[in-house]
Amino acid sequence: MYNSPVLFDKSITIVNKFTPRNERRKFVVISDQAGYDQAKSFTSEIEGTVPVECLSINGMEDKEEIKRLILSQKMGTQFYIAAAWNNAVMIFSVGVEAGLSEAEIQTLIIGPKRRYVYCMKCFEVSEVEEEAEIAECDHCKASLEIGPFYSIVREGYIGYPYIPIGKEEVGS
Repeated sequence: MYNSPVLFDKSITIVNKFTPRNERRKFVVISDQAGYDQAKSFTSEIEGTVPVECLSINGMEDKEEIKRLILSQKMGTQFYIAAAWNNAVMIFSVGVEAGLSEAEIQTLIIGPKRRYVYCMKCFEVSEVEEEAEIAECDHCKASLEIGPFYSIVREGYIGYPYIPIGKEEVGS
């Protein structure tokens, strides 16, 4: 079974600085207002080496325009995303839906990343602190130990319920 890639806090597509992939025939840089300066800096750095196309977006309303741009590109195009978390996830998802692989995308997140945990008790997803090892489920209030594995299907790290020392389970 094939599962499409998703963007998560430790995704291999997330970079601290864009790296030109010189074996690619064209670059497409997509940014929102938060990532505009980084996108502009990168395009000026690579200017004249390969053809570059840029798109600045304002958010979810540009989803169809992003899809049209991605679908109009030839094979061998490298995509660069410079955006705040929500816009980056949206652009990444549209790209994957259009057929892009993780190797064709580099993502520069502007601002904080988001991290999610999937509760194995109530089967719901909650947002947690970026480096948290334990958390409380927002839905069932279970204490969760956050595992090292990210589930692409559940779109979160696996959270294993446990009873913290000093707390007793009600009703036992």
